[in-house]
Amino acid sequence: MKSLCIILFLFMGPVLMAQSIKVKEQNADFSVAQNVNALVVEIPYVSQDFIDSKVKKLFKGLGKHKQSKKEHSALMVELKDMGKMPFNAYAITQVTNKEEVSVSFGFDLGGAYLNSKEHPDQFKIIQKIIEEFASASVKTWVEQIFDKESKTLSSLEKDQKDLVKRKENLEKEIKDFEKKIADNKEDIKKNLDDQSIKKTEIDTQKKNVENVEKRLKELR
Repeated sequence: MKSLCIILFLFMGPVLMAQSIKVKEQNADFSVAQNVNALVVEIPYVSQDFIDSKVKKLFKGLGKHKQSKKEHSALMVELKDMGKMPFNAYAITQVTNKEEVSVSFGFDLGGAYLNSKEHPDQFKIIQKIIEEFASASVKTWVEQIFDKESKTLSSLEKDQKDLVKRKENLEKEIKDFEKKIADNKEDIKKNLDDQSIKKTEIDTQKKNVENVEKRLKELR
């Protein structure tokens, strides 16, 4: 199923991406707080471990990163567009029943978690960051699959070339053998002719020897 989705993505690209990746606002549970406002995005095609590694990289770039199983945190985050006050960010990954990876992001701004009603400007900033993060993750995942499939294709093409070369070598060997057989047949024919000539020479020589031997006996 996931392979089919990847193929569709390769054909439909940006259109499918725009339809698949949407940031939703809903409540979520984190280890530090339960039932708080969160920004949730479902990322298609990818594996949970892959997204975990990407969340880890994202949070390391934001602040002091900590990880406990599938939950990540970045403490004392400072972003210019978010204002002067540092904040804490949290993220939890899980696999949905649609086999997509869902990431719940929570942002503790100090007394309140980021939400669209109380923090509309900041919400849009974070929403854009999450959307770009999800889109970039899918792109990287598909690029890795493309590289893997390309290497497999190259290997298969090399195997095919080796098979063609082997066939050509075998055909050449057959031609060489056929030529050798034809040459050997000619040599055998010539050999038989030579044997016949040689036998005649031997018979003649035997008579010469017999005549000389006869003369020799007459002289004794």
